[in-house]
Amino acid sequence: MCKSPQAGRERTRRKRILIVEDDPILGDLLLEALQEEEEEAYEASHVLSGEMAQSILQTDAPALVLLDYHLPGMNGLELADWLRSREKLEHIPILLMSADTPQEVSGKKHLRTLQKPFELETLLQVVAELLVSGAKDDPGSEKAFSYGDGAR
Repeated sequence: MCKSPQAGRERTRRKRILIVEDDPILGDLLLEALQEEEEEAYEASHVLSGEMAQSILQTDAPALVLLDYHLPGMNGLELADWLRSREKLEHIPILLMSADTPQEVSGKKHLRTLQKPFELETLLQVVAELLVSGAKDDPGSEKAFSYGDGAR
């Protein structure tokens, strides 16, 4: 079966999302939910630590980062601060997911929080809102998203 050029263009419009979650079960559930959403509107990958995320983000800029606060090594806020310190990444919206969101989150640019546990529909709604609000600054749909070691 031959794929049309339009099918290729549709694939490039998919929004790339990086999930940084140390719980492999939750990470895989989020990955599956995003990949099945809106006729595959999202291309997602999952890493288990901030260091793995940094490795991917050195060369690739997703449209959105879903970030757990409690991670091994660097925590979610440390990774968010690292992202903000990089000129090519500072515009990327971040959704910080945590059962206990730290106070220092308030006032952080491009950072939104979601209290765990959360309903899947709530997560998908927030993801859609963040992608719309960040679309004008999104280089994430312009180049391929490579999956480094440790990414799923």
